[in-house]
Amino acid sequence: MSVVKSKRGEGKLVVITKARELAEYTLRICANENNFPKRYRWCLTNKIVDSAMTIHNSANMANSVYIYDDNDFALRKRYQTIALAETYALLGMIDIAFKVYGLKADRVEYWTRLCMDVQALLRNWRKADKDNYEKSKQQ
Repeated sequence: MSVVKSKRGEGKLVVITKARELAEYTLRICANENNFPKRYRWCLTNKIVDSAMTIHNSANMANSVYIYDDNDFALRKRYQTIALAETYALLGMIDIAFKVYGLKADRVEYWTRLCMDVQALLRNWRKADKDNYEKSKQQ
């Protein structure tokens, strides 16, 4: 039996999928010479791609850490925090690229929304981990 779409919850780690989507979209938009001419790749697009890949990789690394003790919790939280901080850096670079390279507004809007979705999911994941860890320590 299926659940009505409006009553469905979010999957446990949609953030991993969204981070991958963000990395893929970033790679596609940065590789397109209509968006970023080749001669400018070294100055901004490499940094943008690195940022998107850091978000993706950090989210995956956080997901690979199972929490058994305080050290595991701290490590997982660190990776989540790195991914979250990197989303802010990426948003700043997207804004600069929009203003300097005149990217199409609809592309930038989608890209920004995707990045902000990842931000929200990372924040929620980090909070859920904290709540679950505190609960487990009380037991």
